[in-house]
This record gives sequence, C-alpha cells and structure tokens, in this order.
Amino acid sequence: MNRKEISQKKSSEPVLENYQEILRDIRSILEKAKSRAYRAVDNIRVQTYWQIGERIVRAELEHKDRADYGDRLADRLEEDIGLSKRDIYRIIQFFRYYPIMTAVPSQLSWSHYIELIQVSDSSKRKFYESRAISEAWSTRDLRKQVKSGLYEHILKEGKLTTMTSQALKPIEPEEVFKDVYNFEFLELKKDYKEEDLKSALLDKVEDFLREFGPEFFVGRREVPILIGGNYDRVDLELFHAGLLCYILVEIKIEKFKHSHVSQMYSYLNWYKENKMRKGQQLPIGLIICKTMDEETVHYALGDLRKEIFVSEYITNLPTEKEIKEELEK
Repeated sequence: MNRKEISQKKSSEPVLENYQEILRDIRSILEKAKSRAYRAVDNIRVQTYWQIGERIVRAELEHKDRADYGDRLADRLEEDIGLSKRDIYRIIQFFRYYPIMTAVPSQLSWSHYIELIQVSDSSKRKFYESRAISEAWSTRDLRKQVKSGLYEHILKEGKLTTMTSQALKPIEPEEVFKDVYNFEFLELKKDYKEEDLKSALLDKVEDFLREFGPEFFVGRREVPILIGGNYDRVDLELFHAGLLCYILVEIKIEKFKHSHVSQMYSYLNWYKENKMRKGQQLPIGLIICKTMDEETVHYALGDLRKEIFVSEYITNLPTEKEIKEELEK
C-alpha cells in the first residue's frame, strides 16, 4: 500500500476520539524510555573509564621509578584497544580527580566529566558539578557557565552556597523570577506580533524552560477561564516544583500597563477557587512585558508584590557599543 492509499484509508476512517492526545503521550513515553536507556549506557561508560583509570594509575605507581612508563603505556594502549592517547589521559585525570567510585555522581555523563576535569581547582569543580546536577545542565550549558566565570561571579557577590545548604533553604518567589528574560534564541523577525512571540516560545519550549529555570514544568497554553459568562485565556500555565504552585504567565509585546495587573489578578482568583489542590501553595502571576517603568509597576502592584511579578524580555542582546553608550548616560 503506497502513501496515497494509506492517506485515503485514514481519511475514510471514523474520527477516533482523543487519538492525538494518546499519540502524544505514547511518543513522550517512548522518548523518556530512550533517554533512560542512553543514560544507563553512559553511566556504564563512566564506571568503565573509572576502572580503566584506576588500573593505569596503579600500574604507574608500581613503576614510578621509570619516568616514561606512563607515556609508553598510553602509546601501547592506543594501538591495542583503540582509545586515543587524548582519551586515555582524560581517563587518567578523571580517576585522579574522582578516586572513590561511590563518590562519582551518576547523574552526569562522560561528556560532563570531560568538561569538569578541565577545572583544576577542586572547590570550583565541585561547584560546577553540583550546579550541573541540581539545574540539569547539558554539557553545552556546563561549558558555557564555566567559560562565563559563573563561580567567580557568585564568589565575588558572596552568594556561594553548597548544594546541601541550597536544598535545606526554603525557596522564596523573589528568588525564582528574573528581572529580564533573554528570548534571543527565538530568532524573531523585526516586526513580530504577540502571537508570533507566543508561538515561537512554545515551538522552542525546551530553550524557553531553560531560560526560566530547572524547576519549572509546562502545564498548558491558552488555558480557558470562564468568568461572568465570558471565556478568557491564560497565555501559559506552568508549575514550579520548589514553590509547589501554579505559575500563570502573560506575555505582552507592549510597555507594562496597570490593566495587566487587574487581568492577572482575576486569573489568580479563578485558579484559587477552581484549580488549587491540597498541599499546593497559592498561584503566582508573572507578567513579561517588552518594557516597564519601575514606578508604574510599584504603584500598580501595591500589596500584590508577593502574588504578581513583572519582568521584561529582550530578543537581542545589546552590542558592545550600545552597552558603552548606556554606561556613559
């Protein structure tokens, strides 16, 4: 049966209720299964490389009277087992930095460890290791954060904490939301509309959530709300694992207005009465605007500062020239 015949057959079949939802869920299950399988294989790889590193270092110690033994051993292993000398030296370094197998975090891949073993300072390396685990960084994220000097920046601000102390500290809403969100990854055209922005965000949902943070989960978009016999729609419904509450997001391509707060407050009240469950905290609103005036936001929010947050977004990072001009002002 060719594609045309298959298509004709499908079109003639009766509508199967909820099929698209079922199909989406099954595809999600399969993707998660693949991801778990890949992680399991990579974890075996990490353990294997640790054992190889331990065996090589043990041999070096047994022949420490021969200065060239390690290099000669790497040459022979490259020829006989197919690992490059570069990989062999990485494996050796990996074992030296992580000499106790049970202390090697299983959440990280070998690619993560390649980045981590390039950080010679043990405190700095432990910081990036903990952050990579707690914030589910990809290898690319980890490399980017190391290169940007995140450790030095946080150390300078006096905000350096361990993963354990972070876990014990209650999360406050003020710590969750940013003042400015970077939507540069959307690559929007110059004259984009509000719908273009929302669609682009959902099309690149993984990058979108990475910009928000590791503990945000997508609920639904364009969530219908019935108030006074009229339907309205929340742009995006998120859920935050740390705060244990719904986050309602409204995105505006205009400057912040007082009316944005009243609209959001109505949505929050509806969620309090119709969506909250036992154990959840009160919902929080996030309004993301093109620009905002601090004084307008201050008086518009009033006593709602703990319930509604206002942020800006950018679609292009400023150039060096623009930064200098702003500083001169």
